[in-house]
Amino acid sequence: MRILLPDGDVPDSARSEVDLHAHYGADWLEPGGVRVNFVSSIDGGATANGKSKGLQTPGDNAVFGALRDLADVVVVGASTATIENYLPSRPSARRQAIRERLGFAPAPAIAVLSGSLTLNLDSALYQNPDGLAPTIVITSSTAPIARRTDIIDLAAASAGLQLLETPATEAGELDFAAAIAALRELGYQRILCEGGPRIFSAGVLARSVDELCLSVAPMLAGPGGPRIVGGQSWPESFLPQLRLTGLLVEDDALFCRYRLQ
Repeated sequence: MRILLPDGDVPDSARSEVDLHAHYGADWLEPGGVRVNFVSSIDGGATANGKSKGLQTPGDNAVFGALRDLADVVVVGASTATIENYLPSRPSARRQAIRERLGFAPAPAIAVLSGSLTLNLDSALYQNPDGLAPTIVITSSTAPIARRTDIIDLAAASAGLQLLETPATEAGELDFAAAIAALRELGYQRILCEGGPRIFSAGVLARSVDELCLSVAPMLAGPGGPRIVGGQSWPESFLPQLRLTGLLVEDDALFCRYRLQ
């Protein structure tokens, strides 16, 4: 992997031996914020054969791991967690050592966003979390009471499962900004969001996203399929601008780091 940006006083040797934790930790470790990570095809597809896994490259997997190493909590939408088969966070001993060296807890928490709470509570993500890295379900005040009760009952038997309820939007939906505020109240300051497209769209529209880390796979996904931004259309005048602050390349794939203006 080679570094193309930033292009300051970086020795040639460092350009071909990129320290991903240093690259993605710069201007992040101290201030924290909300960082979103996506992989897409060159023509903007967010999946291949229905999953993001179809777009992943070895470099993307390395970046994915480094970004998780640099997160207090990983935020994901319930649909993405189901499709991508999310599991409780249990990093290897090597990754735990990296996190502790950088000042993080041994493992990042996993926060699942769901307005309807139509979750498969039999999955390992909700059944097997432990105190090392809790699974946090975040919903709104309009979620079905019966579903909230199911999760509360399950959490009573599992020290690693939590339920957070936040105020809903005026439309009665889960409020992304309120969910982020709730996580910050728990002490999570460096927040990594892994999608999906609807969650990313809501976060940008709420002006709650600080950074986008985008891996661009050297392939075309073809017509149809989701893009990295989904859901309802944005207002016509809402056109967020981004500034490229970091750029890596490996095997024709690009790894971009953008700041939302």
